Amino acid sequence: MGGMRTLSLVFRPAAPEDAPLLHRVYRQSPGYFALIGMEMPTLEDVARDLATLEKDPRRRAFLLFQEAEAVGYVDYKLHYPEAEDATLSLLLIREDRQGLGLGRRALAHLVDHLAGVARLYAVVYGNNARAIAFFKAQGFRHVKDGGPALSWYVRELKAGP
Repeated sequence: MGGMRTLSLVFRPAAPEDAPLLHRVYRQSPGYFALIGMEMPTLEDVARDLATLEKDPRRRAFLLFQEAEAVGYVDYKLHYPEAEDATLSLLLIREDRQGLGLGRRALAHLVDHLAGVARLYAVVYGNNARAIAFFKAQGFRHVKDGGPALSWYVRELKAGP
């Protein structure tokens, strides 16, 4: 009888030249864009966003890989809304890889590497019941609505060195 194999999840900083990889992750997640009422970004939109990201020293973005395959994306901003905070703008796992614990593992990895951050906010776009349930299960609580299609959740962290 064979054993269970756990595949590692690797974070790699996203750069403008990764636009085709990120665009493929987006194309494999059409339900997310439909849910938030947004058209699928074009390759040019993705390239522009990744180029803009490099100009903001507080913003961080990572492609998530399982073996050699891009399976997700994480985008967050340090020192926002306050100096001791970080805000997670997007944690996206490809639709064909959801339900395997990758989002939970990605979030745990992120939290473990946010040195000096006291609070992690998560922004949920649209009426995304799965995202809301996910963040609540990970210890986040609702703090405010930013409009009909935007909700903020927060999780207190132990601010480390």
